[in-house]
Parts: sequence; C-alpha cells; structure tokens
Amino acid sequence: MLAASLPAVDAVDRSALRDSRGRTFKQLARELTPRYARVWVDIGVGYVVGVAIMIALVHLERRWPRLVPLWVVMGAVALGYVIACLQLFLHEAAHFNIAPGRRLNDFLANLFLGLMVGTDVAAYRVIHFDHHRYLGTPNDPERSYFNSLDGRFLLRSLLGIGLLAALSHRGQRVRAAEDGGAGTTAPPGRARRWVLLLAGAALNLGIMVAGLAAGSIALAVAWPLAMICVHPFINATRQVLEHRSYDARRDVDYAQSSHGANTRMFGVGPLASTLGAAGFNRHLLHHWAPQTSYTRLSELEAFLFDTASADLFRSQVTTYPRAFVRLWHAR
Repeated sequence: MLAASLPAVDAVDRSALRDSRGRTFKQLARELTPRYARVWVDIGVGYVVGVAIMIALVHLERRWPRLVPLWVVMGAVALGYVIACLQLFLHEAAHFNIAPGRRLNDFLANLFLGLMVGTDVAAYRVIHFDHHRYLGTPNDPERSYFNSLDGRFLLRSLLGIGLLAALSHRGQRVRAAEDGGAGTTAPPGRARRWVLLLAGAALNLGIMVAGLAAGSIALAVAWPLAMICVHPFINATRQVLEHRSYDARRDVDYAQSSHGANTRMFGVGPLASTLGAAGFNRHLLHHWAPQTSYTRLSELEAFLFDTASADLFRSQVTTYPRAFVRLWHAR
C-alpha cells in the first residue's frame, strides 16, 4: 500500500535500518505477525466495560431517580468513550488484522464492530486506504484535521454536524468505488451496506427500548447521545490531534490547499491507551508501516528507538493533552 506518515520519516531508508544487535527492519517485519488473542481480549474488555456502564445507569436511576439528568450526561460521556475505543478496532479489521483469513476477519468485524454503527468494514476500507494514500492532500477522505482546533469545531463535532458532513463525503466516495469510478479497494456492494445499516439501526433502537423496559430513561437517552454526539466528537478531535500540523493556518481551506502529511505518537498510559486504543497512540508508526498489527507496534517502536534514526522517531512523541493545547493556541 502506498502510504504517507511524515516527510522526514518517510524519507528514512528502511533497508539501512539496524538496531544495536544488527537486526534489520526486514528481519523484524517478518516476525511481527498479529496476536489475535490479544485483539479479542481488548475488544472483550471494551464490551464488558460498556455493559457495566449500562447496568450502573439502571441501578443509579433506581436509587437516585431525581438525578436522571446527571446520569444521562455521565452515561453519554462514558458510553461514548467506550464506543469510540471499540470502533478503533474496526480500523484494525480494515487492515485484515483481527482474525486469520480475510473472510473471517470481515465477518467478525461486521458482527462485533460494524453492526454497532451500521458500517460495513469493506466500505470503511475503501475510505481508510485512501486516507493512507492521500494523507495531507485535499483528496483525503478522513479530513477532520482540515479544521482548526477551536470552539466552533468542538461544538460542531459535539452536535453531530461534522458527522453528517463526513458521512456525506464518505458515502460519495464509496458509491464512486462501487460504480468503478474511484479507488482500488473492493467495496461491499450497496445491498450489503444497506443490510448492515438497517441492522445497526435496529440494534441501537433495541438498546434504547431495553433501557426503557428496564425502567431507565437515563440509559435510553444516554445511548443515542453517546452514539450521535460523544463518539463523533471524540473521533474527530482525536484525528485532529493525530494529523493536524502545528504550522497549519486557521485561514487556509485544506480541502482546496494541501495540508501536507503529518502524524504523531502519544506514548503510553491510561489516556493514551484508551483514547488511542488499537495502536492509535502510535499512529505515526501505523502510517509508516500500515501492514503491522497494533499488537506488535510496541516492538516496532523499540526497534526504531534502537537505530540511528531513534532521535527522529522520538521527536514525534507527545501526549494528547500537549498536542491539544498547542493546536488550540496555533495561529
């Protein structure tokens, strides 16, 4: 796959990379096969946490019914964060890294990840592979980072306005691919996309109905808010932190002018490992070596930090809060 990450990093001669033991990048790459068990443990943990939040909302409302507005807000934020975390594994599935065999990979991805948001992984793959090909150009379909990080962007993201614009643009790209007019990645076909979309809508409606049946208005209201407002808000903001250049200008329309490829890493820790789940905390490495499973990115990072290019890669490490503050104050 043709991919871009950051000009200075893309210029690194991979054939010349050796660690202190003399191991080459090519030798390492052969060892970095996906660890599928870890993938499903991580997904399973996400589901367990999500269900625990739902159960907690039901019990909190029964015990303190007058605080329903508080439980709605807290539940929407918590569930939205979990949904955002889980949906990052759909990205891993787009790279065929959650199960051996492409058919099984896509079946499991659609069942456990795509169904939740009504998205077929094959349709998402069309969009995401173009993101790798066209990162930093007006042709990039994943373009939240075209926006400057300010109050208007955050409000639009929280209200779902940015989501509608993104879905419209991505839908056009997928339909063009289905008609044979764009892209090189096979789309799923309109019928399959509609089946998953309707099934996803039914699932989400079912969760709301189940909440009401359990006597929890908080759960019935928090779930759609999590899905429509909080999850897109987190997703869009995270992408800005990953890809927007500190030198990007607020007065430039990057849908018309090239922004340039830019990607960061965010270290480890509770925030980095959940906001940046499925390897997004090492997003630069994913763009630099997109075939590598997130389950092995820590090993790739350790290798690179032990080569002559270590300073270059280390210089791209920041944290999500630091990146947020710097982009918030950018000109």
